[in-house]
Amino acid sequence: MSLAERDQASKPEPEPLRQSCQTSKLLPLLFDKLDRNRRLTVLDLGRALPETLDFFSRFHCRIHVVDVYSELQSGRLGRGAAGKTLQRQFQELFAFRTGTRVDICLMWDLLHYFDEQLLRAFSSALWPWLHSESKAHGFGVHSAATLLLNREYGILDDRTLSIRRRGTAQLKNKPHPQSFMKEWLTCFASNSGVLLPDGKVETLMYSTV
Repeated sequence: MSLAERDQASKPEPEPLRQSCQTSKLLPLLFDKLDRNRRLTVLDLGRALPETLDFFSRFHCRIHVVDVYSELQSGRLGRGAAGKTLQRQFQELFAFRTGTRVDICLMWDLLHYFDEQLLRAFSSALWPWLHSESKAHGFGVHSAATLLLNREYGILDDRTLSIRRRGTAQLKNKPHPQSFMKEWLTCFASNSGVLLPDGKVETLMYSTV
């Protein structure tokens, strides 16, 4: 396995974070019917967590880690920008090698920290890197009133997610009902959803490319 970006994994967290785990009904579907004879390309939009890197080390794959949450937190993404400028900012983050096609995109709960403009720009910038069989995993919400806890996620195995408290302050979030997500996130469409005890919905999405 090779990493396109691993800087975040080497940065010490400000304090130890207690980790828990959660059984997933959708992770098995995410990895179902993969062609193991070719290299898998994974896009992780969170921090490069060691358990996720360890999990994908079992595959013949390339994993691109683009910590978009940190980009938002630093102000490098979205500050004073709109429309095409936002799209260009995402395009700079997704400056992969020519010919790259993402098989699996790990979105976690990131999209609920985007407003409509960010979501549309993100979707447009990601579109060229997808193919007809691309899949995405993330967390939706049952309603706009759902509370998003300050958490980050990883993969322990093909049926288990890791959960830990994020070591930095939580950004303002904007939980979007599925009807809004369907309109704004045009590169993927939600196909399966499992309601979780905390009100979030674990979702499996398929490319619309």
